[in-house]
Amino acid sequence: MNSLSVTPKPSVLDSSRIIEHERSRARGRIRRTKIVHGLTTAAIVVVLLIAWQIAAVLFLTPLGVAASPSAIVQSLISDWSLYSNAAVVTGWVAIRGWLWGNLIAVVVAVLFVQIPFVESLFLRLALVLFCLPLVAVNPILQLTFEPDTARVVLTGLSVFFTTLVGTILGLRSADGGPLTMVHAWGGGGTSRLRYVRFPSAFPAIMTGLQVGVAAAVLGAIFGEFIGATRGIGVLLINGLMSLQLDRIWSIAVIATLMAAIPYALFGILRDRLAPWSSTISSANPIKKRTVTGPARILLPLAWSIGSVVIVLVAWWAYLAIFDVSPFVGKSPADVLAYLTTVPDAAENRTDIAAALGITLLHGGVGYIAGLTVGVTAAVTFVQFPVVERIMTPIAVAFRTVPIIVIIPILILSLGRGLGAVVAITAIVTFFPTLANTQNGLARVPADGFSVMRSYDASRWTTLWRLQLPYTLPAIFTSARIAVPSALLAATLAEWLATGDGLGHYIVASRASADYTGLWAGAAVLTIVSLLVYSAVSIVERRVLAKYSPAHVA
Repeated sequence: MNSLSVTPKPSVLDSSRIIEHERSRARGRIRRTKIVHGLTTAAIVVVLLIAWQIAAVLFLTPLGVAASPSAIVQSLISDWSLYSNAAVVTGWVAIRGWLWGNLIAVVVAVLFVQIPFVESLFLRLALVLFCLPLVAVNPILQLTFEPDTARVVLTGLSVFFTTLVGTILGLRSADGGPLTMVHAWGGGGTSRLRYVRFPSAFPAIMTGLQVGVAAAVLGAIFGEFIGATRGIGVLLINGLMSLQLDRIWSIAVIATLMAAIPYALFGILRDRLAPWSSTISSANPIKKRTVTGPARILLPLAWSIGSVVIVLVAWWAYLAIFDVSPFVGKSPADVLAYLTTVPDAAENRTDIAAALGITLLHGGVGYIAGLTVGVTAAVTFVQFPVVERIMTPIAVAFRTVPIIVIIPILILSLGRGLGAVVAITAIVTFFPTLANTQNGLARVPADGFSVMRSYDASRWTTLWRLQLPYTLPAIFTSARIAVPSALLAATLAEWLATGDGLGHYIVASRASADYTGLWAGAAVLTIVSLLVYSAVSIVERRVLAKYSPAHVA
């Protein structure tokens, strides 16, 4: 009798070996892909440096626009003690401001999440702090505190709001299931915070710490523009006044490294310490009680009035707690009288209105240009990965450069007119828009692509019908955040370059001891920033409710 041949089934051990082999092959492919991308990036950087060197030697340096890489290296070597001492001074201020700003932001975020009533009243105060222009805040702080303390406070303000918002969203992104389990086992608010909310928020907190590095360097450098004798900011102003190209570009390199190295380290730490993913929505995941009838109008109005009162009380409290001299510190009543009742009130209003119009022109054109170019670049990167590989090194480098060191370079390149101010404002708006839009495009559900392929949709139809609608929340998030940043960049450029606008008005008021004018200019600029921020928020809600399938009302 012929025996039947039976193919033996693989044993469990053989199956495990096969699975492990496939995993090893997958890890090998990932490693090879990373090596190829790393080598490609390095080659692109080398090519860009060579092109920069040639262009600088041929025409950029003779035109007084840019120093060559070799000249920058030579300057760094020959004046290393000067640069290193200045970097230590600025870095120490940046570290302290970064620590205090982030610590207070995390504590306030926990307080807001644990006590929603407190958030309803005080979140707008935090937003006011975010919208305060550094050009106005710096002289006020210098007149209130010791110079070193003023610079630390300014740096802390620069990082506070971003970490606050990220931490709040991270704490509220906690899954409802684990929260319910902790509650079922008798855990209170502290237990839910410790075992569920904090682990869920940890990636967002780390991202806030990472993003805050560049903001801390910016605040520390800008704080040295008034009343400082040492630091990167002092060297930067001296280099701009004496048109020392090699010094200006060397400072730009140092400031970039001061921001880029900690930025990269925090990115690595976040990936190592928080390998889990944390999807954070721009909407508030906590369900709100539906309000109908007259209360639907009266309740938001009451909260808004309460928030305004809190801001005014905080203003008065600042003057009282820190015992600011009445000659220097002006109250809301003083500012109101300056604009309405004093003999020169009409002239004061005219001057501030004219300066505000110039600042809105500078900031508005750059804001729109930055948003447009940022969204276009993100779409291009997603549609054409080869462009992303080529341009990403440049984008990453610019993302970590504090804007304060870009301004002198653009002034040398574009002059002191409208072009330089618009370029500076556009750069500030561009990079957050690029990053957020890329992240939004990457979060489009895979099922959506499957549906579009089933209808044989083209690449551009998929982009228009699927990807962009899902990315609208990220785009509008960038648009909101960029409002105060655009006005900040515009006022900085007006101070350093054009000599007009509210940036120049505020600095000139301090120079002439017109402290009421200084406070009035700061108040008007902050109010305008808040109004534009609110206007973008209103447009966001209406557009997302109509066009974005990812929006949850």
